[in-house]
Amino acid sequence: MLLQVFLDNETRIAEVYFFIHLCYNGDERAPMLVSLFSNPDPTLLRLSINTLWSCESLGDSALKFIDVKCIHAIMAMIPHAPAIGEQPAHEQFFLIEKPGFDVAVISGIEEDASGVEEHLF
Repeated sequence: MLLQVFLDNETRIAEVYFFIHLCYNGDERAPMLVSLFSNPDPTLLRLSINTLWSCESLGDSALKFIDVKCIHAIMAMIPHAPAIGEQPAHEQFFLIEKPGFDVAVISGIEEDASGVEEHLF
């Protein structure tokens, strides 16, 4: 699961490895182990007027325990290989917020529509 988190006064992207629920002396905490992505590429961010967050996965070198209260949104990071300026193309990921979340749950009252055609004419 990929999340947008607010950590150390900045917005970061993190891949969740696992969640933990801890209770100690009546104090409950819910940390999660995450791997942080790099900060967005500053050139692409500037050229896109702060809309294209293109980041690199930092993998196990950026593992960190953070509180679940840091979660801001559910995200997806889509692979792409931009050639930025004179740099050769290399694998990065671009950010998409809540892919399909707006239509993932459509619920309401179900009605029996059988026989509707009979009353239309």
